[in-house]
Amino acid sequence: MSIVKAINHQQAETLIRSGSAKKIELAYDIDSDDFFQLASLWCDQGAKISKGKEHFIVSLKGFRIPPND
Repeated sequence: MSIVKAINHQQAETLIRSGSAKKIELAYDIDSDDFFQLASLWCDQGAKISKGKEHFIVSLKGFRIPPND
């Protein structure tokens, strides 16, 4: 399974919302506010965040894609 790299917070959000990738590497210097915002929003929906070799990895396995309002 390949990992898609997000190079900024906006791209990470877009990839997560689309559900097009099952694993997304947060390949940028994420600050604590953005990390906790992302974790609070998406982990409640079933996403998992783990520490990779260099960056955090968001896993969407079993993740329910929220409807676009």
